This record gives sequence, structure tokens and C-alpha cells, in this order.
Amino acid sequence: MANQKQLIKILLPLFIFINVLSANQYEDWLKTQGKQYNTYKKSIDDQYNAYKKAQKEAFNDYKKDILKKWPKAEISTKHKWVEYGNDYKEKKVVDYQKEKISFEVIAKTPKEARFKIFNMFNKLATYTVDKASKNDLLEKKIAKKLKKKRKITKNNQALISDILTKYQKREILKKLIKIKLNTIKFKDKTIFKLNVKLPANSTLKKAGSFKTKVMDQSKKLNVPAELIFAIMHSESSFNPMAKSYIPAFGLMQIVPKTAGVDTYRYLYKKRKLLSSDYLYNSNNNITIGSTYLKILDSRYLKRITNSQSRLYCTIAAYNTGAGNVSRAFNGTTNINKAAKIINNMSSKEVYKRLMRKLPHNETKKYLKKVTDRMYAYNKLLASGKL
Repeated sequence: MANQKQLIKILLPLFIFINVLSANQYEDWLKTQGKQYNTYKKSIDDQYNAYKKAQKEAFNDYKKDILKKWPKAEISTKHKWVEYGNDYKEKKVVDYQKEKISFEVIAKTPKEARFKIFNMFNKLATYTVDKASKNDLLEKKIAKKLKKKRKITKNNQALISDILTKYQKREILKKLIKIKLNTIKFKDKTIFKLNVKLPANSTLKKAGSFKTKVMDQSKKLNVPAELIFAIMHSESSFNPMAKSYIPAFGLMQIVPKTAGVDTYRYLYKKRKLLSSDYLYNSNNNITIGSTYLKILDSRYLKRITNSQSRLYCTIAAYNTGAGNVSRAFNGTTNINKAAKIINNMSSKEVYKRLMRKLPHNETKKYLKKVTDRMYAYNKLLASGKL
């Protein structure tokens, strides 16, 4: 009854407004709405295309600069953060998926190399996302191409210090002194390299650093916390500086033009193309990603009546879109027609169908990974270990 009254409150003004218009006035009003939407869409498309163009050009320049001094252009990915020094003579890598740190330096002697690596680790141990954002050479180049002043991410989320105790930091420093340096000759330079393993529980500790925000969004949106954690783990291994060249950014790998635009409008009733600095803010990223899961569940896939079947479809849609989920059932992108087929199947049958018929193998693997991780995070949360 309350919902019915609320609906009347929302629809009555619009109903009165439409009825006082003449037929011609109503047609003009509809055209105005269409024009506004087309103007908005063109604005978003133009901004996005300009960014993509600048990103491609900047990325090519970035690779060229790296290859002047290094045999291979190693760059940041979803699960790995890579930073070069301003002179491109130093490189540090945090691989969140493999739970290891790598240091490489161009130096004249092992002593000089080890001293530089020692200092690199000490700096890394204090690094936050805003520092990493400020020093991001690729983002600097993109801003220059766009002829825009760079916005630095406001985020004091640690890169590694939240997963290392003081004792573990001291132990790593000892290893940096003792571990043998590997050397690579490249052109007229010597590259010294050293790898250090992070503690075995690093991924779990990193996940724990986001627990407050995840639980807040889970409660607010009625989205399972274990689903949010499983998505974050699968998308980025909890790398707050995660990026892919779709482009997608941050912990939950938000694509600005699709999930970013839809979700920001859903939340704030404004049309906005989200920037990388906005999405590297961990709180923003978790808010957008969690809300997008809610939108998939309660809007795009709402006609699927079985909650477990809808969950499987939501996970797949987060990776590949609702249209491709639909294709697994009826060969078209019409998800409402697909829902009729899904509603005549058990959740186990739906899962098996998705694993057989989803258009991309990547999404099949993704569905299995997230489903398995949901079970693991559910146990961790229930036991208090997370």
C-alpha cells in the first residue's frame, strides 16, 4: 500500500502535466527530452573519444620512453602496479596477485644498485594512492595530450604498508641486503634486479583494509558483502591502482563510459564521465562498483525470479554485459525474453548453461572464479577471519 501511494505521488504531477498539454505541445515536449538526451550522449561520447585518443598517443609515447632504457616495457595492469622514476632508471613493481615486490635499477655497481633498492623500498613502504597518482608518468602524459590540468586522486589508502607489520618490514630490509642481485646487460647499461615475496596472507590483509566500506555498501544496497569482495579479488587482487586499457580503473575495474556513467546518474542524478582520479579513490570505486551490482540485479535482470539464478547472471553481466548473458539463452541481447527461459530452469541449470553458452571464455572463467570466491569470503566473514 505504501509503495502504491509513493508511486501515485511520483506519477500524478507528470500525469497532470501531460494532460494539460495539447497534442502538439506534448510532441514538442517529447522532442525536447530526446534532444537533451542526444546532447548529453554526444557530450559523453566526445569526452570519451578525446580521452581514448589521448590515452593511445600517451601510451605509445610512454612505451617509447621506457624502451630507451629497458629491454621490455613493463606497465601497470589490473593486478600489478608499476612505477618508473622520473629519469626511467628505477622501476618498482607490486604484484598483488602473485604477492611479490620487484625492484630494478640501472646502476654502475652492485653496491650502488643495492643502496638505490633499499631507498626504493623505504619510499614504497610509505606510499599511498595519492602519492602513486601524483607520480604516474602515463597519467601526466594523458593530461598533457588533453591540455588539461591534472587532478590528483584524494586517497590515503596504502599500497603495501597496510599488509606489512613492523617486523615484516625489517625482515624485508634484511633480505634486500642479503639476496643476490640478478643482472641484465642492455645496450651499454647494467640492470640490477631483486624480487621479494610478500607475506603469505597479504591478499587477505589487503581485503581487510576495505572491509568497513564494503560492509557499509552491502548493508545500504542489500548486496552480499562476499559478492563485493569476490568481484574485487577477481578484478584487481585488491590493487587500488589497477588499470586496464579498455579503459577500466581501480579496485572493481569501473569502465567510465558504461558502468561509470549509468551508476553515477543512478546515485547522484547527474550525467558525468568519471575520470581516473575519481575512480582511483577506493571509496568512490567501491561505491560505484557495488551500486552497479545493485543496478544489474534490480533493473537489468529484475525479471529473473530465482535469486540464485539472478546472482549467476549478475556476476556474468558485470564482466560482459547483460546483452551477452541474454545471448547464452536465446541468441539475442533481449534480456527480458531470456528471463522467460531462465525462469523455467533451476539455478544449477542456469549456471551450466552460462558455462556452456556465454560468448566469451573469459566470462566463463570469471563466473567460476567469482562464485568460488564468494563461498570462501562468506566463510571468512562468518568466522571473523576477515
